[in-house]
Amino acid sequence: MRSRAARMLAVTATGALAVAAAPSPLPPAFERPIEVTAPGRVSVRLDRDVYEAAREDLGDLRVSDERGRDVPYVIDRAERLSLPEARPGIRNRGWSADGSATAVLDFGRRLGKRRLQLRLSGDNFRRRVAVEGGDDGSAWVTLVDEAWVFAVPGKEAARYETVDLPENDFPLLRVVAHPAPDEKGRPAIDDAWVPGDGRPPRGEERVVARWSEAQDPKARETWLTLDLGARHQPFHAVELDVADERFFREARVEARHDPWTPEGALWWEEIGRGALYRLEHEERRRECLRIEARGRERVLRVRVRNLDDRPLQLRGVAVRVPAERLLFEAERPGRYRLTYGSADRRAPSYDLARTAGDLGAWSEAAYPAALGPARRLAAAGDEDRPWTERHPSLLWGGLLAVVVALGALTYGALRRAG
Repeated sequence: MRSRAARMLAVTATGALAVAAAPSPLPPAFERPIEVTAPGRVSVRLDRDVYEAAREDLGDLRVSDERGRDVPYVIDRAERLSLPEARPGIRNRGWSADGSATAVLDFGRRLGKRRLQLRLSGDNFRRRVAVEGGDDGSAWVTLVDEAWVFAVPGKEAARYETVDLPENDFPLLRVVAHPAPDEKGRPAIDDAWVPGDGRPPRGEERVVARWSEAQDPKARETWLTLDLGARHQPFHAVELDVADERFFREARVEARHDPWTPEGALWWEEIGRGALYRLEHEERRRECLRIEARGRERVLRVRVRNLDDRPLQLRGVAVRVPAERLLFEAERPGRYRLTYGSADRRAPSYDLARTAGDLGAWSEAAYPAALGPARRLAAAGDEDRPWTERHPSLLWGGLLAVVVALGALTYGALRRAG
């Protein structure tokens, strides 16, 4: 009897402590009004304030109507479906009279593609590449007549052999790699394939970034530090405005990761690299001033390798950002609200995310509504948090008193039973 009562007391106390130890998710910290003038589909552009205060995955966003009821939504991230990697058969390798390497890539079927990855012989070159498309090899259509690929030797050797193509689905591609004027040997096309990558985003916008410039004489690099204005600002690429007439530089994009604790040190992670160049060929100017890099960060650093050349004359820096939108169905006109800013709120799961279909078409047919000014909720100052979370000492004191009282009652019952 006594052992049974003791077990009951232990179970009661453990249950009480478990309830106290299970905190509820933090409430949101901000809300924004959304004025809807008619029922139907609504499209709301996300902005810098949302990216600053919301979680990186945007899983803490919630939409509610005037009655406070949850409204299902889906986020259109302005991205198209990814293209899978495709490896063609490579045949008819050879050379032209001027020493250009040639090869025919056979994909075996019609295949959508917008980029070609090459692997050429050599480790120090600047070569011009042309690409043609065909159906059966009897006739060819020029896709690119002057793309440039590079190999940079040295301690940190790098290769840039990606050729951007216009959207096409030709089953055959013919590649011609021209030798540089100072090359003694003939180039060779060792390999070629269509890389798996994301298709160009819809609604990409160019935003001028705040930036500063510094020189690192030891590394012989120019460092550009960019502030995108929000902790989780999405971006797809960095573009430079360069005054120099002719140049070639390797550049890398890094994202800054801040420490979790004051004692920790911030660190940088490389998220993209590319070749920046402007050159003349047969009285035609060719240039590339864009570095592909994707992520959701506030601070970026672009490292431009100058080596023995003087630093570039930079006039400006811009980033390419996607136009992300929040989509929902409004039952009636009125004031809706968007809330966000909860670190541990579980991401919602709505049927709309699986039934909306083409988000681009959904967004184009929707009524465009704007987010109103952000208002900091009382939760940010702790007033709206549950009483149990705002007064933990009182809660634990009360639970301890209950456990003591139960212990006294159990002890008394055991003595009477004895």
